[in-house]
Amino acid sequence: MKKILTLAAVVTAALSFSASAQILYKVEKPGNDKVSYVLGTHHFAPLSAVDTIKSLPEIINGIDKLYGEIEMRKMSDPAVIMSMQQKLMAPTDSTLAILLTPEQTADLTAVWGKYVGSSQQLAGMLQMVKPAVISTTMAAAMASKALPDLNPLEGIDGTMQNRAAAAGKIVAGLETMDYQIDMLYGRPISEQLESLLKTVKEADEEGTKAVELSNAYIAHDINKLYELIMDADNDNPQTMERMIYERNDNWVNILKDEMNGTSILVVVGAGHLPGERGILEGLKKAGYTITAID
Repeated sequence: MKKILTLAAVVTAALSFSASAQILYKVEKPGNDKVSYVLGTHHFAPLSAVDTIKSLPEIINGIDKLYGEIEMRKMSDPAVIMSMQQKLMAPTDSTLAILLTPEQTADLTAVWGKYVGSSQQLAGMLQMVKPAVISTTMAAAMASKALPDLNPLEGIDGTMQNRAAAAGKIVAGLETMDYQIDMLYGRPISEQLESLLKTVKEADEEGTKAVELSNAYIAHDINKLYELIMDADNDNPQTMERMIYERNDNWVNILKDEMNGTSILVVVGAGHLPGERGILEGLKKAGYTITAID
């Protein structure tokens, strides 16, 4: 179950549009001597994608605080794990063992066996967890299979937080784990089931999508990354609002004031950076100047 919790945080994904193909930006305001930075990440890209940025170690040494989407070290807190486990459990009258038809179960089992693990493992989960848990577990497994050189123990988000902590910097989260779990798994079961069945139906396409997203990120091409995300989700504006835009608005409200007196490195999914309601545009509207860094 701890592995599922980790996947839940990871899949929350790396999602956002920009005028240049960069993933690191300097944030400044006239009359303010505090310089901040925004680094876009991708949860299914190798650490080398950011280690090519030569200025990043100096930036980490110079900041006061790092903000991630969540404070990832809290994921190992037993109390947090127990709380999260409870929220992943399906109501007893709405488990997948009850909701799926025999044909749907067979299709899901075939995809699970191809990408994740044994049918016995899946059978146990169908008795317990919400549909979105199965969806996110399969999505992560599909990405890992398509990107065999990816080391899940060297995630960009977690590594940046660890490096900042090792440098004596404050590390904090823009969201709590409770918020992220509710966002992913708090939707009506019917919506989660519909999404799961779509994942099963389009399973063979997921690997290709994962490679395209990863390649766009490795090339530091946020525009392409954003385009791929928009193409995938343009038929579901409610999902985009919940997963990206609403969160961007919340984060900008936190950052626009705190950056006045604190030098911050913001490390979040690259898809949150671009677009009219992206973080970069939100900070511009708050009076900050944004400069891409090679």
